[in-house]
Formats: sequence, structure tokens, C-alpha cells
Amino acid sequence: MLNTIRVAVIALIGMTLSSVSTAQVVDTGKLFFGAGASSNEVSGSDSAVGYQIFGGYGFGEVTRNVFIDAEVGYMDTGDMEKAGGDVKANGLWATGVGRLMVTPSVELLGRLGLDFGDDDGFMAGIGVGLLLTKKIKLRFEYVERDKVESLQFNLVFQP
Repeated sequence: MLNTIRVAVIALIGMTLSSVSTAQVVDTGKLFFGAGASSNEVSGSDSAVGYQIFGGYGFGEVTRNVFIDAEVGYMDTGDMEKAGGDVKANGLWATGVGRLMVTPSVELLGRLGLDFGDDDGFMAGIGVGLLLTKKIKLRFEYVERDKVESLQFNLVFQP
């Protein structure tokens, strides 16, 4: 069942991206990149420090102060100690991100997508972003996957 849902979501993402690219040429000014550190935990384990890197595309404002982005990335949880041995999860992920600008320099965000790595399945998160300049922002997020919960601190750069 999960594989069927995963294939349907991937197909939907592919159709959406292909229709967007057909409708308009990709604007490289809407690309962004980021990286950060995370505190990760699996139920019953110690927490571990990990990292993530990602890139994305901002589709723009869909209604007043609401923006939609697509992101893909890689996450490594670090080694978490659990009875019976170490636990670690890493791999690729893809999410849709909705952002609400509450002030010109503060945004609230939510994400929903899929993890394709060791903790494969759905992932969701909420967070807040602080725009430092027109090209640099800091984001603090809580992201939950099927097994791993993460508190993330990311730096995002839009060239």
C-alpha cells in the first residue's frame, strides 16, 4: 500500500513540475540552496547531531503573503545509541513547502513530503524563518519522519 502511495505522490510531483516547466522557463533566480545542523532522535535512543543539505525552487506568491516552494535534499542523522546498538538514518528526501510571511523579515513554514532513505516514508515539519538579507535566511524547524524526529537549524542562500 505504501509503495502505491509513494508512486502516486512521485507521479503527481512529476506532473506538476513538468506542467510548470512547460508553462514557463525555469527562472534560475528562484533557485535556493541550504545546509544546517540537526539534533535527531529515534524513540528509545539518545539524540545525535547530524546534518542536512538541500536545494529548492520558489514557485512564488500564490496569494497575499503565501509562497510555495519545492525542496530536495540529503540528511544524515548521526549515530544514535539505543539498547542493542547504534541507530542511524540517512538518505534523500523531497517536500513541498508552504511559507507565510508574517512580517517582511519573519516567515512561518510547513512542509510535507517523502523520505527515500533509511527512514523511508512520509515526512512533515513546521518552522520559522528569519530573513537576514534579501539573499540569506536562517530557519529553525521541527521535522518528523516515520522513525526520526529532528530539530534543525539551517542557513538558506538564494544567489
